[in-house]
Amino acid sequence: MLKTSSLSLAPHWRSAAREPFLSALLACCALSAGCGEEPSDDVRPEPAYVIDVRPTPGATICPDGKVIVVFNRDPGPVRCEGGRLDPDGQTGSLRTFRMDWGPSISFAWPDDGSLTVAYSRLTCGEGGAATLVAVTPDEGGPVSAQVLQANGIVLDFDEPVTPAAAGTRGAFRVVDSTGEEWRPTVTADGARITLQAPRSGVFVPGRAYDVTGSVLDAVGNATDIHFTYHAIDGDE
Repeated sequence: MLKTSSLSLAPHWRSAAREPFLSALLACCALSAGCGEEPSDDVRPEPAYVIDVRPTPGATICPDGKVIVVFNRDPGPVRCEGGRLDPDGQTGSLRTFRMDWGPSISFAWPDDGSLTVAYSRLTCGEGGAATLVAVTPDEGGPVSAQVLQANGIVLDFDEPVTPAAAGTRGAFRVVDSTGEEWRPTVTADGARITLQAPRSGVFVPGRAYDVTGSVLDAVGNATDIHFTYHAIDGDE
């Protein structure tokens, strides 16, 4: 009797114990199936857009100067008017272009993305001479006299250059709107030229400063520089 009773009860016990386990297992499978579904065809990636342009819009740039455009993701093929992709065949989120001789450059990419950037142009050397690609602070607009005094003026070229005149002075000249003239201290570091005030107090709020100079590339080609700053008080 004990043997028969044990055999007759065992199936009922297994069935009762198995029901909640099977229910949980089915629920888990259903959830897993839902989580593992392929994304819908309606889900599209975030549209490509520009997050940075170097030099900044409105900055000073020479014809054939370099313009770097940074996107949030690879935008695909980017068309350009007023410039050209250099080098060709670039992919990814960063693209490098060269300006034509106009004052602006425009970009367009898939999904109706577009951007137009305008720059101030400098008078720069032509032919094989070095190209000035950026000036800091931006030329043309007002800039703090204190910033000019402390940080100087930084010129970035597309290749290593040296001041056209011998030594650390003489290659550049600064004349303010009162007619006062002085020579900045010039430091060359590869493709970067830095112009520093030779003494304190040479930048005065309310005055304009006309900066001229010349640099040479490795084979002696000259690039002439000419631009103007309008100094304001840093507290304005």
